[in-house]
Amino acid sequence: MSKPAFKHLLAHYRAHKNSLIVNVRAVTENDGLVDNGMVITIAKHVGALNCLYWQALGNGEVNLAKGISRTISKAKAVHGIEAI
Repeated sequence: MSKPAFKHLLAHYRAHKNSLIVNVRAVTENDGLVDNGMVITIAKHVGALNCLYWQALGNGEVNLAKGISRTISKAKAVHGIEAI
């Protein structure tokens, strides 16, 4: 995979990861009170990370795909995003 394409995927990965972290923190600061908008936002970021995982894997960037997979797994296990 070309270096510009890798940088592009990496930039999207970092952006969605940071947005996911911000939204999960907002939920934990509200003592677990979640509205539907927050659930949709978190699902959107997890879905985008899942899409980036397959794009990285398809382009031969196995290490990036593994990192994305770990992020998704950790979000589901640690933060209780089991239903997504």
